Amino acid sequence: MTTGLPPYDLALDEHSVALSYILMASGKSIAAVAPAAPAPAAPAAVPKKVTKKVEEDDDDFDVFGEDEDDNKAEEEAPKESRAEMLARLKAEAESRTAAKEAKQRTLVAIEVKPWSTEQDLNVLWKKITTEVVQDGLKWGEGYHTPEVAFGIKKLCMTFTMGVNNSSDDVVEAIQDMEDEVQSVEVTSMNVL
Repeated sequence: MTTGLPPYDLALDEHSVALSYILMASGKSIAAVAPAAPAPAAPAAVPKKVTKKVEEDDDDFDVFGEDEDDNKAEEEAPKESRAEMLARLKAEAESRTAAKEAKQRTLVAIEVKPWSTEQDLNVLWKKITTEVVQDGLKWGEGYHTPEVAFGIKKLCMTFTMGVNNSSDDVVEAIQDMEDEVQSVEVTSMNVL
């Protein structure tokens, strides 16, 4: 079932052409559905009379909409050199990093094992938290004492420290209390 295509008419737009193909495929005649539209009249000739002033205005037309006043202000402002720009960007990055590091904290949990069963762990905890002091170091408010073996208990406590602190320095300071502390072990370290 092949039928001929309708003659191409300039008056038809894309939708009309698509509709004519659909109607033709369904077997209906195009003339029966809608009469063809009359061809449009040829457009009138445009006079080519152009003045010099209009041509000058066309040359000054800015496609992107930039104002000349803005360009003049930018030209008058002193531009920074590449070295100055890099120094400025580096200083900004360092200040952002310093601000981030000031906020960054690390939570450290430690276990302190005493020498004997008779040692008062409450006194040991108070001694550790008052004698081991550094900038940016803050001791946890509490502790607990789980039993290790044979009645010996260990002291489990936490502290938070800043970026400039070292947990090794804190552990060494506690281990320097040799008469009261047998060993110190870091059980966990989490960045907050």
